[in-house]
Amino acid sequence: MSTWGQYYHGIASQMALYTESNRRLAELADLKPGMTVVDLGCGSGLTSLAALAQVPEGLSLTLVDRDPSMIDEARRHLGERVQAYHVGDAAAAAELIAEKVDRVLCNLALSSFQSPEDVLKRWREKIKPTGRICFNLIGTYFNTGGDVVSPQYALLQELYKRGLVSRGLPVIDRLPNQRSIEGTLSGARYKPFHYEAQEISSARPDVEPGGELHSLLHLTPAMGGKDHHEAVARSLEQLPALDGAIAAWQPRWRIAHFMAQPSMSPEEILMSKFKRG
Repeated sequence: MSTWGQYYHGIASQMALYTESNRRLAELADLKPGMTVVDLGCGSGLTSLAALAQVPEGLSLTLVDRDPSMIDEARRHLGERVQAYHVGDAAAAAELIAEKVDRVLCNLALSSFQSPEDVLKRWREKIKPTGRICFNLIGTYFNTGGDVVSPQYALLQELYKRGLVSRGLPVIDRLPNQRSIEGTLSGARYKPFHYEAQEISSARPDVEPGGELHSLLHLTPAMGGKDHHEAVARSLEQLPALDGAIAAWQPRWRIAHFMAQPSMSPEEILMSKFKRG
């Protein structure tokens, strides 16, 4: 029987949502040999694999995830190319890092943490003054602009209309947007300096096997069940009948990327220079 990490990797590694968002996040991070990089909420290591595709040698990588099976799967793919693997809470793991780092990368994971604001605050103390935190959010739970929704958003709303799930998502203009996320970053004492929305295509129709929505439901089913297997099966059963209703939303997969640097007080800047000297 496969572990959750193996199951996740087998699906996510074939999905454009993960491969393309990781590729772009690694590009935006502007990685260079010699940098220390933390892959936060690393899953099975796909973000680190994208980072190493950008910079094959010279990165000092640390991977963090709360699920031991994810860390085991990441170790299987990355082995000794990673300097440290940590199983634990995303916020608390900041205390395990002795030196300040150049980059913290977090692909499609920040919104899943128990307290994203606490994670941002805790990791700010571990990022060099010239360093960056680079993360992204999926358009299902984030307003990427206009009235664009994701196929997952459309599916959840249609299931709610039919009484098949107990709660729908907020209307698009009530979802977090660029301004609200940048406000959260400023409140956590960062300086946001880059935002972009990335569109990602589905290689096959979303509701068919191999489509992004069909694949995503294997990882995050929309409906409940006595176990994960039943929840996936019940969710997939609904797709054929909802194809037209989902298409009527004219959905598109969009990922919102953010980058920010620590906002340093004069005292922190002075202390940073003193420590370097």
